Amino acid sequence: MSAAFTILSVCTHNRTRSVMVAALLESHLRTLGVTVQLHSAGTAASDQPAIDRAVRLLADHGLHVGRHRSRPIVADVVAAADLIVTAEQQHVVAIAGQWPAAFARTFTLPELVARSQTVGRRNGRPMPEWLRAIGEGRAAAFDYLDATDIPEVADPTGQSPAVWDESFARIDALTRQLAQVLA
Repeated sequence: MSAAFTILSVCTHNRTRSVMVAALLESHLRTLGVTVQLHSAGTAASDQPAIDRAVRLLADHGLHVGRHRSRPIVADVVAAADLIVTAEQQHVVAIAGQWPAAFARTFTLPELVARSQTVGRRNGRPMPEWLRAIGEGRAAAFDYLDATDIPEVADPTGQSPAVWDESFARIDALTRQLAQVLA
């Protein structure tokens, strides 16, 4: 069993993307024997349940989040996270703006997966060391405001079932890839 670490998954309302990322990533990591604490939060969360479609898609995969209540990002959760995975670059900006030291461990999910393809698997390296390598040559937090090349996970809320299915499949694939490089 690998050493335990803590991951924070972030989106806007903490009702869809961050909920799916947290549930799927935790499941994939546990399947690989990795002990992890996974939390989720939102930049504009307000004690609401997860969106029904997200609950049903996760339940179809044996993951139950029906009791989830959205919660805002708070300092102690950010401080406790070894890694922060967001849906959008604006979430990275919001976190870095409030907690500048957290920027080095905050990435959009697809950005982190893409950067890991160059750096390689963590292979037991301490998380800060691996994240330093992942962040090498990365734009500064302030530059994220205008960046056009940082990949994101679009919000399927309010979209068709086909868009939801596509979004879920993408998040599942990205979290599976991330679990592989973190294990």
